[in-house]
Order: sequence, then structure tokens, then C-alpha cells
Amino acid sequence: MKKRVLAIAMAAAMTAGTLGSVNVMAAEDGGTEITVWAWDQAFNGFAMEEADKLDDSVTVNFVEMAKADCLQKIHTVLASGVTEDLPDIVCISDLNAQGYLMAYPDAFMPMDDVINYDDFSAYKKEAVSYDGVGYGVPFDTGVAGLFYRTDYMEEIGYTAEDMQNLTWDEYLSLGEKLKEKGHLLQTYNPNDIAEFQIMLQSCGTWFTDEEGNANFVDNAALAECYDIFKTLNESDYCKVVSDWTEFAGAINGGEVACVLRGSWISSTIIQGEDQSGKWAVAPIPTMETEGATNRSNQGGSSWFVLKNGKNAEAAAEFLKNTFAGSTDLYNTLLEGANIMGTYLPASDVEAVNIEDEFYGGQQVNKDLSTWMAEIPAVNTGAFSAEAQSALLAVTPQILEGADLTECLTEAESQFEQMIQ
Repeated sequence: MKKRVLAIAMAAAMTAGTLGSVNVMAAEDGGTEITVWAWDQAFNGFAMEEADKLDDSVTVNFVEMAKADCLQKIHTVLASGVTEDLPDIVCISDLNAQGYLMAYPDAFMPMDDVINYDDFSAYKKEAVSYDGVGYGVPFDTGVAGLFYRTDYMEEIGYTAEDMQNLTWDEYLSLGEKLKEKGHLLQTYNPNDIAEFQIMLQSCGTWFTDEEGNANFVDNAALAECYDIFKTLNESDYCKVVSDWTEFAGAINGGEVACVLRGSWISSTIIQGEDQSGKWAVAPIPTMETEGATNRSNQGGSSWFVLKNGKNAEAAAEFLKNTFAGSTDLYNTLLEGANIMGTYLPASDVEAVNIEDEFYGGQQVNKDLSTWMAEIPAVNTGAFSAEAQSALLAVTPQILEGADLTECLTEAESQFEQMIQ
């Protein structure tokens, strides 16, 4: 394990992130200034600004950077060992968190005695914990859903009730029916296995095991993922895309009937204002793998206090009182920016129960909130990106009909080389 930790630290030290714009948000009554590093002013900045309004004991200094720059700068600063000018709070995406906690175990403040992790979705506690200790304060969710065009489904005789408990076979069977009506089922990118994240977690498994080793060859859920991927690849009812622009364009342009993604995709879907009232969301399809559910997650991030930050104690108390203690905050975030947290006591705030006109009056937030509490917890480890990269390298061979076990064995070897 030492080699893996050193590899992360050395890579971090080689490249410095670029600092972006700085926004200072001062509480009216002043208070201790705490500095927060994060990306996306409209999302994370808005969340911190609203949290700041609830706690007069602090003033939040929100430092915005591009996401990649933010994550790299955290690595670079921690690898240097310099503690001067450290921020007090950093935002880290859930799939990256384990890597930081493993590489810099003494850099983050343990939070088990500060917040109650039982107040959050179980899968989020797993994401922000390392070696049995909780470090992060869970924030937003990527609870997954099957977003679909109700008007297209009506054309093939499907109702909202019919969409509730689909298996993958049943879902894929919609493709040919939709094609007859001039619609495509969904997008498909042969170089993107993002949907694997959703499918694997729905079965309570991941690309890697508890020790961080590749979990490819004997992973029944992963084998089923590839079966589904091959079906999509060989079908004539998918819109083939190569990047985000084409992906979003297919959705907003009315080319596809369904989108399987984390709840954050809603912000893209609703850009198609002419489609208001024509969308709904249902649980994801269920796989055949033993233990499979129709609940999963894709994306999300959390807040971490740097133990050697200038005002670490004040920062921890601030997070305790806001993101880990205020239902009012989450109601404001959901109402003001459609930001859904993973704080269970806020699962029934007023904004959750809003009937969304864009989704035909469906209480989308309420449904997503209910599903969120039932997402299987998995240990995503520190090497999810490397695992997916190794799998993508052999995916063309798999799609062409090569032996799956041989390809996955090759991918495991590539993965081990990456992390060593």
C-alpha cells in the first residue's frame, strides 16, 4: 500500500493547480473568517453563501476554482507539507475522497465526534470514511433515476405505473417499440462507461474490492454491465454520441426518450423549456445479478475540514450547525438552486414536496429523496478512475466479441500497473 500512497503524492507534487476567482461572502455580524476551496459558484458557492447566513459566528471566504484545478491544488498543497495559508474547508468529489484520505491520513479532521453520520444516507458515510473513521461532512447526492419522456411512452402504450419497476430486459425492449414511432431509446457512447457506476452500485458492488484491488474477472454485475453495453452497441435504437455537447443536444433536441443518470442531470433536461410537462422520472432498471436493486448513485461531493487550517475548529462547528444540522438550509438550497443534499432529517422539508410542472406535476424531489435513503453503500476506494481507464482500454475488444474473461484479466493487469 505504501507504493500506492507515494504514487498519488508524487503525481500531486508534479503539477500545481491554478487558482481561480475569489469571492468573499461576509456575514453581517462578522465572525471568524473561514476559507473554503471549491468549484462552481452557482452550486457550491450558493450553498456556502446560504449556510453563512445561518451562522453569525463565521464569515465564509469562498475561493472558486475549476473542479480539476481545485482537486489538483489540494493534492499539491498537502503533498508539500506546508501548512501556512491552508484553507479551512475543501470540497472533494466522492469518487476522489478515498484517494486523499489514503494519501494524507493526518491532514483531515476526524468528524465522528462532531456530527451524527446516522443523519446521512449510508452510502455517503462510506464515501467520506477511511479505515473506520469518518472525515467528511456529506453534502449533495447523485441519486440515480430513469428520466423519460412521458409523451413518447404514451405513444407505445406505457404509463407511469408501467415504468416503475422495469428490469433491464424490459427497459431495452422499449427500444424497438420507440423506433417504430420515430424515437430513440437513449444515447450511447462506446467510449464512456458512466452508466456502469450506476449499475454496479445498484448491486452493492464496485470496480474495486475493499482492499483496492481490481474487481473485474469474478464480478457478476460487471459481466452483466458488458452484456447490456454490447446490446446497446449492436442496437439500432440508440443515438450514438461522442461528447457532452452531443449528449445534451440529444436530450434537449427531443431525439431520445430516456436518460439514465444521477439527479444532477435534471439541470440539463430542464433546459429544453419547450418540453415542460413532458418528462417524468422513475427508478432505474433492475439487473439480474443477485442482490440487485433499483436504487443507485452517480456523483456527489462532500466537505472536509483540514486539521491544520488556521480556523479548523470554527470550520468544524460551522459545518455541524449548517450542513450537518439545519433542515432550513436544505430547504433553501432545494428551493433556490435545486440542490439536493443527503441529510435525512431534511427529506421532508417543504421544497421536497413541490409538484414540479416540468415533470408533469410529479413530486420529483420527494421521489428522489426517498430513493436516496435506500442506495446500497459501497466502498468506491481510491482508484475508481484508474479502474475505469483500464476497462475502457479493453472495451473495444469486448464489443467486437473477444472472450470477456481474457479481456478482464488483461484489464486487471493494466490496472495494477497504473496504481503501482
